[in-house]
This record gives sequence, C-alpha cells and structure tokens, in this order.
Amino acid sequence: ASSLKQSCMRSKQWYQRRVRELSQVRAVLHILVDVLSTGLRDATNPHVKGIIAKICKGLCDCADPPDIVTYVLPLLSRLANDADVFVQTSTVLAYAIMLQRCEGSVGGIRDQLDRFISESVSSDVHVMMCELIESFTVVLPLCGPDVQRDFLIPRLATIGVSNSGISNKTKRRDITERLINAYKAILCSYITPDTIEHYILPGLQALSADAAEVIPEKQQTVELMLREVSVKITLNHDEPSKDSRSTNAFGSKVSGFFKKK
Repeated sequence: ASSLKQSCMRSKQWYQRRVRELSQVRAVLHILVDVLSTGLRDATNPHVKGIIAKICKGLCDCADPPDIVTYVLPLLSRLANDADVFVQTSTVLAYAIMLQRCEGSVGGIRDQLDRFISESVSSDVHVMMCELIESFTVVLPLCGPDVQRDFLIPRLATIGVSNSGISNKTKRRDITERLINAYKAILCSYITPDTIEHYILPGLQALSADAAEVIPEKQQTVELMLREVSVKITLNHDEPSKDSRSTNAFGSKVSGFFKKK
C-alpha cells in the first residue's frame, strides 16, 4: 500500500510538472485546450468531465492570465453550465484561482461565482456551497485587496448570514466549520476598518450564533475573532453605535443579492 501511494504521488507530481511546462508555451497551450475541448464534446461521464475541469484548474495555476482568459475560461464556462452538479462543482476552484490571477478581467468570473452562490442557497446544493467556501479560503490570502474587499469578503458574509436558514444541522455544521477557517484566513490579511464594520462584523455575528447551536466546541474560536474585530472597530471608529446600523445595512445587501438573481 505504501509503494502504491508513493507511485501515485510521483504520477501526480509528474502530471503537475508537465501541465506547468506545457501551459507556459502558448502554441502548445492552444493545442492542449483544443484536445480538452474535443474530449469534453464527446464526454458523457460526469467524472471524465470532472477530470477535464481539474486539468483546467492546473492550467489556471500556471498559464499567463491573458491566456487563461482566452483559452481556458471558455472551456470552464461550458463545464460550469453542465446539467450535472458534480461537474459544475468541479469547476469552482478553477474559477476562484482565475479570480485571483486575472484581476483585470474578472467580470464574467465574478458573475459565474455569484451564480454558484445563488444556486447553492436557493437549491440547497450543499456540496457546491462547501466547495465555494473552501476555494475562497484557499485564494483569499493570495488575492489583491480590491478582490478581497469587493468580492470575497462580502460573499463569505452573505453565505454566513444565509447559513442560519438551513434546517439540516449536519449541513449547517459543515458550512460553519468551513466558514471558521475562512474567517481565520481573512483576519490574517490587512482589512480596512470599513470592510471590518460592514462585512466581517455581521458575518462573524451570524457565525457565532450558528456555532453556538451546531458546533459549540468551536464557538470560543469565533468569539475570539469577534472580539478582535470589535477592538479594531473601537480603535478606528468614534461611533460604536454604528455597529448595529452596519449590520442592518448588510442584511439589506444580502436580501438584494438573492432577489436580483
């Protein structure tokens, strides 16, 4: 079993090196994407499509951003609109990496991630919601402050507030655990006082309530984070009473986000 595991690891490392090398040559990248596109056209098995999505994720990791947008994004868009939820979910991490690496061309990427969030909430697609949170947690420390402030942190707060409406406690616990990890990543980044007040504070307040109900052993962790951001607000703000107003304002934004979808 040990030798089999080592063999699999060597194969994975070889694959990653080859994808990285190939993706750095534009002409070869074009050919590789053409091959993947043909394979996708002929594929009927969702797991085969999922493998194509993972290869695209590898390309997003190492190709130049303009080439990602030109060659990889159209292929991922086809996968993201597949009828199978497994296939859609397999593209989430690749989209998150594109968000991080292609900051100048993120309009369509943000729109697709927003659709994933909206569908996950409205249709209770648990596996996709978990993948979204995990993917955002992976890329958040690597993203520029604009992407963090304008997209990732508000979306995580939206997910956190919507989590309280999930009746299945197992699913709610899964999401709560992942959100705790996401907020740990957030608090390791530089965040402006405005973002703390309008998004992180209400997101952590919702997370604290969820943790108390479905994962009480982690509530102390959330309370420590909540205390940390409250101190930052106190130090950077002369009007503590605005906390409640910011929370109400955020609630309106959450409602608006789902109504417009």
